[in-house]
Amino acid sequence: MGRFLILDTLGSGGMGVVREAYDRTLDRTVALKVLHPGGAKQHRARLLREAQALARLSHPSVVQVYEIGTVDEDTFIAMELVRGQTLREWAREPHSWRETVEVYLQAGEGLAAAHAEGLVHRDFKPDNCIIGEGGRVRVLDFGLAREVELSSREERVGLED
Repeated sequence: MGRFLILDTLGSGGMGVVREAYDRTLDRTVALKVLHPGGAKQHRARLLREAQALARLSHPSVVQVYEIGTVDEDTFIAMELVRGQTLREWAREPHSWRETVEVYLQAGEGLAAAHAEGLVHRDFKPDNCIIGEGGRVRVLDFGLAREVELSSREERVGLED
């Protein structure tokens, strides 16, 4: 797929498929989220929104986006490949309360970073959070994210004075 060599399929959903791919130009392995062939216009718009939302964020608890593109009418996002398990898979095993709190705090920090940029995830669930092999949590799948106006109560009160 262009400069990307497809290595494996990591998962799929209603909108597309996530593949492990090797980026021959940048010499790294990435996750490619590729729309299903003939994906509807709204799916392309959603993928673009997701890429734009992720590109605005730079936080250890949010998956990094590298680029969005099209190859032979296949639209994709190239992003950080995180080897690990979803929060749903992780939660199936017993964990201490301290470990559980730490994992959810990391996810919350990723969401807080998004909120600080004026983004609301709108689809946060255990399947949209991955715990890497090193234990670091990353929030992903910002396809339903919406931008909100940044204004706090204090800012509104300050404007009224």
